[in-house]
Amino acid sequence: MKIALLICLQILKRNKFWVLGVVVVLIILALVQVKFNFLYSKNTVRLGLIGTYQTHDLPLEVTTLISEGLVKVESDGRIKPNLVTGWEVNNDATNFKFKLKDGLKWIDNTEVKAGDLSFNIPNIDISFPDDKTIEFHLKEAYSPLPSLLTKPILKKGTLLGTGPYQITKVEKSRIFITKLSLESPDPKLPKIYIRFYPSEKIAVTGFNLGEVEALLGFSNSKLFLNTSQISIKQKTDFNKIVTILFQTKDSILSNRSLRQALSYQTPKISGEEGADNPYPPKLWAYDPDSKKYLSNPDEAKAALERAKSQMPEEKLKSELLLTATPNLEEVGKTVVGSWKSLGFDAKLRVESGIPQNFQALLITQSIPSDPDQYFLWHGTQTKTNLTKYDSKRADKDLEDGRKIITEEERREKYFDFQKTLLEDAPATFLYFPKYNIVYLKKVEENLNKLLPLLQFPN
Repeated sequence: MKIALLICLQILKRNKFWVLGVVVVLIILALVQVKFNFLYSKNTVRLGLIGTYQTHDLPLEVTTLISEGLVKVESDGRIKPNLVTGWEVNNDATNFKFKLKDGLKWIDNTEVKAGDLSFNIPNIDISFPDDKTIEFHLKEAYSPLPSLLTKPILKKGTLLGTGPYQITKVEKSRIFITKLSLESPDPKLPKIYIRFYPSEKIAVTGFNLGEVEALLGFSNSKLFLNTSQISIKQKTDFNKIVTILFQTKDSILSNRSLRQALSYQTPKISGEEGADNPYPPKLWAYDPDSKKYLSNPDEAKAALERAKSQMPEEKLKSELLLTATPNLEEVGKTVVGSWKSLGFDAKLRVESGIPQNFQALLITQSIPSDPDQYFLWHGTQTKTNLTKYDSKRADKDLEDGRKIITEEERREKYFDFQKTLLEDAPATFLYFPKYNIVYLKKVEENLNKLLPLLQFPN
């Protein structure tokens, strides 16, 4: 054995340049394979997602692949039965009873029973009178409860859903998931390998290195070159809204006329689906006749004149600071430029996360599918009502809206809420952002099979 080892060493020494050359070639081939994936399997797709997740809080992009919700949301925000035949609700909206459809199966072919389900909804008692029935008992009236049941269901204590996919492998770093493998019993659907990235910057690097073939949910499509190998799909995400929040307790921004002036002066953002309201335009509770701001310099000047008559001139000359998240920096520059043209000493500050103290904050917020925005605007919601907006009339509309059952009566309350909120202008609603997918064109066929499951239109 020792002699054989010595002979091998002698051969390596005599041919070291050849050996080194072979090693270099192998390294280059490995890098090229990672970049261009020549050994591409036609029935697989490698996806990248941004964010840190654990098994109990998988992102919607994963859960929609492995299951469905008890109910579903239509484009107008109305809630319709999905895995249930329907539901019953008592007169004071404190008791809801849902019936599962017959023949429901988990992906392992076992029957879906009511007791299999687990719901993480605080302050609600849940019971299962039989294998088909789920009852929700609330201490206070809450008519939008069905809208909380759109999340895809999983069998209690497992990652099993109703399909069409099943998670077959989970890789973690400490408590966070780094990779997932998914397979479907349907041979027409590709195998999926998902890699998670902690930030958008790292995700873009991973895509450029060939670690994934498609990257889902990034914010800035300008990060990628539009080459012949790469394509980008976009859709407007009406579950989120880009907004300027005004600190209504600030010594300057406490003045309503001044907030109105800033809102009128703020420009529409080119290429984006404009928002003139806290609600999407297709929502059944959206008021098309509500007050409109954005790109209206004449009204901005008139509102500023009202502000000048209501507050000391030196305050109007004070610095006005707009804080923006990094992905909204360019939008922030546009907004600040428009405010300066109205005569304000406006400046932009870029910060990650939500600062504890701000004057004006440019941010992307998630909004519920139901028009109930109690947690965003009610005066008691000190942790989530970031503007500290406090209006007795708006509070009453929000309180009544979640107690009333009929859609017509609820619409009346939310129309009045929109009128009050927009007149008070604690925020400027800019646009509904885009959900972006960048991908290698060679995986487009497989990707298009998945997009309907992700509720992304082809």
